[in-house]
Amino acid sequence: MNDHQRGGPSGAAGEIQVLDHPTEPLPTPMGRSTRSHLRFIVRRLLLAPVILLGVALAVFVVIDFSPNDPARAALGFFADDDARARFAAEHGLDDPLPVRFVRFLGDLVHFDLGPSAVRPESVGELIALALPMTLQLLAISAVLAVLISLFLGTLAARTEGRWPDRIISFFAAIFQSSPQFWVGLLFIQLFAVGLGVLPSGGYQPLSAGFIYWFSSMVGPAVVLALPFSAQMTRIVRASMADELAKDYVRTAIGAGVPLRTVLWRNVLRNALITPITVLGVHLGAAISSAILVETVFNLPGMGSLLVSGVSQGDLGIVRGVAIVGAAAFVVINLLVDFSYLILNPRSAEASSR
Repeated sequence: MNDHQRGGPSGAAGEIQVLDHPTEPLPTPMGRSTRSHLRFIVRRLLLAPVILLGVALAVFVVIDFSPNDPARAALGFFADDDARARFAAEHGLDDPLPVRFVRFLGDLVHFDLGPSAVRPESVGELIALALPMTLQLLAISAVLAVLISLFLGTLAARTEGRWPDRIISFFAAIFQSSPQFWVGLLFIQLFAVGLGVLPSGGYQPLSAGFIYWFSSMVGPAVVLALPFSAQMTRIVRASMADELAKDYVRTAIGAGVPLRTVLWRNVLRNALITPITVLGVHLGAAISSAILVETVFNLPGMGSLLVSGVSQGDLGIVRGVAIVGAAAFVVINLLVDFSYLILNPRSAEASSR
């Protein structure tokens, strides 16, 4: 292979093909392995209900063995044994565990999460009120985390070993190990109590005005995003540094292709595969982290609903929040798997064999 074919210095700038055919092979275009991609998608879609069934069984059994008594939660602590026995008979709580689980699955198929033992609304209605706020919080925190980590991770990789890389790595290690409730309290103390530029808590819907909504969401979103931004920054840095050290990058730069072009068209695309995997895991784990953040900032989301369900002994709410959270985790990981078809179609071909 001569210099011109390699995209070396002897080729004319307009003839360099290194970005389209680098020395390191890039993901194959979509459409060349449609059958493998379809098998990949079908396999993931068929596996998702099996995972949800296992999660539903685990959640149901664990909560069923909880010492909390739904009858006592509904009737009050001083309810007598006869009233509790009538309540259990009316709601099928005396039935064997397999019978109750099958009945629960039947309701779940019809998107019925059952009644609340304490509140007049059903569990589905309560979750429908709380879920949008939690989804807003997760979406904003995910966008912030991705933007921050891409910028800082790329900067750290380009300045590897120099002072910007060391400063970024230092603060990434601090924020990754800091407890979120502690960071949330510091955030409130600084921006709400000290500076007075943000509210200390509470939620304002978007219908109240964008400024009020954003001011109530930016604090919790930043606190939720900080640990993941730190973790993602370190992963992006490692992936980018590894990709920048490959031969096709040096060949392209030696051929006169601007570094910015190589970064955006090749390096970033290849380096994002590992961070996207971490992103999917984080978004699933952030559902549990949101419990602390929503509690600290007094937000009426899924986390606050779960805390109130636990404190009131309402097992229906606890079970419903756990099932919805597990379903969200499965859906998020499905989206992450499908994103591989865009960034790295060869992953689908390898997994479908």
